[in-house]
Amino acid sequence: MYLISVIDGPRKGGQIQVRDGWSVTIGRQANTQFAVPGDYTMSGTHCTIAHNADRGLTLTDEGSSNGTFVDGERIHAARVRTGQRFHAGASEFLIQFFPSFGSWIIPAIPPGWTEIPGRGIQVVQTGRFPTNIVFAEEKHPLEIPLSEFIRRQRLIARESIPHAIFAPPMPVRAVEADEAYVAGAEFEAAGGAKARQRELYVCRLGIAGSVSMTTIDPESPHVDRMFDAVMAKARFLPRPLGC
Repeated sequence: MYLISVIDGPRKGGQIQVRDGWSVTIGRQANTQFAVPGDYTMSGTHCTIAHNADRGLTLTDEGSSNGTFVDGERIHAARVRTGQRFHAGASEFLIQFFPSFGSWIIPAIPPGWTEIPGRGIQVVQTGRFPTNIVFAEEKHPLEIPLSEFIRRQRLIARESIPHAIFAPPMPVRAVEADEAYVAGAEFEAAGGAKARQRELYVCRLGIAGSVSMTTIDPESPHVDRMFDAVMAKARFLPRPLGC
């Protein structure tokens, strides 16, 4: 996922999400997808930034009066990349890319880990249990409390691991989450190894997201540190309803 951060201008500190297949129009008018009403040198509909897996990230000027500039050069339409900056009116934007899994983003994939496409990350070691961190989310707003959602998820989990021992979920604070719980489980993995799972459940904009780390006991100390490091900077950014 690309995050476009506003680093100068009336909406300094704001961010724009641009995922594959998305386009976001920027302008002064309220009906643009990212409106900057306080920037009076920005046109009503100023520019559009879009991401397509085949074409990459593109920035297009929408006939603005004062132009759109990438690294100081005025453009009509241009492919842009992470690390570049662009100006629209008096506002400056920085382009950044982060690995993402649905609405979850992480700062980077840790060394020695590989991506499970669309799902998470894992360490694959020949002949050893495949430690993994998996990201998931519900696609629709919850109509039940998050605690009840967790209870129902555990009922589903028991169908595949009937002898699992679940630790009770405990409420915690999580950045940008309206509600969050940590939980865990222990169960017997293939080959008789004792497997352990740590979980984080969050709710934002009515959407539930979860992260689960699964490993075996001998790997726990190292993997726990990695999980904590990843989760310290992970963000859950579900798309607002109606967008």
